[in-house]
Amino acid sequence: MTVYQEKVMEVEPFGVEKIPKEERHGKPKQMFTLWFATNLNVVTWFTGFLGVEFGLSLKYAILAIIIGNVLGAAFLAMISAMGPGLGQPVIPGSERVFGKKGVAGLSVFNLLNNTGWLAVNLALAVMALQKLLPLGYHSALIILTLASLLIAIYGYNFIHTFTHWMSIIVGCLFVMVTAVALKNLPTIVAVSGHSSGGFSWGIFILAIAVTFSYQISYTPIGADYSRYLPENTSKLQVWLYTYLGMLAVTTWLEILGALTASLGTQTGPMEFFSTLMGVFMIPALLTIILSIFPINAVAMYSGGLAMQALGIPIKRWLSAVVIGGTAMLLISFGYGKLADTYSNFLLLLSYWVAPWLGVVLSDFFYRQRKPEFARSNGWAGILSFICGVAVSIPFMNSALYVGPLAKNIGGADISYFLSMLVSGMLYLGILKMKDAAVSVKVPAQAEE
Repeated sequence: MTVYQEKVMEVEPFGVEKIPKEERHGKPKQMFTLWFATNLNVVTWFTGFLGVEFGLSLKYAILAIIIGNVLGAAFLAMISAMGPGLGQPVIPGSERVFGKKGVAGLSVFNLLNNTGWLAVNLALAVMALQKLLPLGYHSALIILTLASLLIAIYGYNFIHTFTHWMSIIVGCLFVMVTAVALKNLPTIVAVSGHSSGGFSWGIFILAIAVTFSYQISYTPIGADYSRYLPENTSKLQVWLYTYLGMLAVTTWLEILGALTASLGTQTGPMEFFSTLMGVFMIPALLTIILSIFPINAVAMYSGGLAMQALGIPIKRWLSAVVIGGTAMLLISFGYGKLADTYSNFLLLLSYWVAPWLGVVLSDFFYRQRKPEFARSNGWAGILSFICGVAVSIPFMNSALYVGPLAKNIGGADISYFLSMLVSGMLYLGILKMKDAAVSVKVPAQAEE
């Protein structure tokens, strides 16, 4: 008997538990609009500022954006493709890899990620709403939080339906914003001045790191929105639709960000849009506000699932309320300089996500090839994860810490690549040793 299926105007009854076969539904193409709409916002646009702000010339900043997105979107798509087989979020679904304690620890990180994203997005939306309507800071914050929360409370089906329509509505608005921005840009640059920038390998790699980390920061929630798909759904189709949706929107808006960065780095977010959009400021503000709702709803929803993955006995809809309330409290006392805070936040995310991702993907592909082997009690995954983090520390480059080796390579942050590679290879090596031991033991027992 089904209780949810494709019902949109009904609160989702399931959480982190495995979705029953009779409740599975949906098509791979839903992944395109989900990830397209989720990233169709000014946060993605502002991410494109950073390469130019770091000191790269425009052409190298754009090249860094393309490389980071092409690579990063592929990893998100891999996790999304795991959803139909798992039937549940990827972190609780990886208990065989990390054990119960490991899953709990990773869920804490995931919870912090989603709450942090939500706080950043709410701060931007509040600024836009205050420009549009005569509202106080806290009044605007409450209105936006409650509106986003309504979407998250209804859950999976409502989010997919909502993002489908928002990808069309907000997509059209952003096409208009893009056209106006590009039309006004030459005049604005001529008045404000434009630094030509330059090139260094260290800064170029750092710019790739920021763009790449934006993409992989979504991987811990990548299966949240594909876990209801039927188990026999084509993994390739899920991967492709996720990849194209994410790649299209991030490349578009981040390149637009790079093109407008000379203005954006000199002003605050709303002053930037006011100068860039001119008489079209009101439609632009409306676009900003509407674009924030999909990502806010996703952050609340996935943050709520992370709470459940911790073992907290709480209903899914109520967990979303807790996440929304926590993020609202976090930014009730204001916020600091956007560009520095945001870039540091992105880089910090990659420091735990990358080694986790290395372990999860190694386990997934190894078990696809040899499903009869590779039993684990969790210690192998945790050890590999910790080693991946540890070996990457000297290569980290953030406002809080700059590793000695990062200084020696011109500020390049290669820690995420290194940690992913080390954790994945170490875990793979442990699995092969365990399987070899099992292979030797089984024939010996047979002879007895």
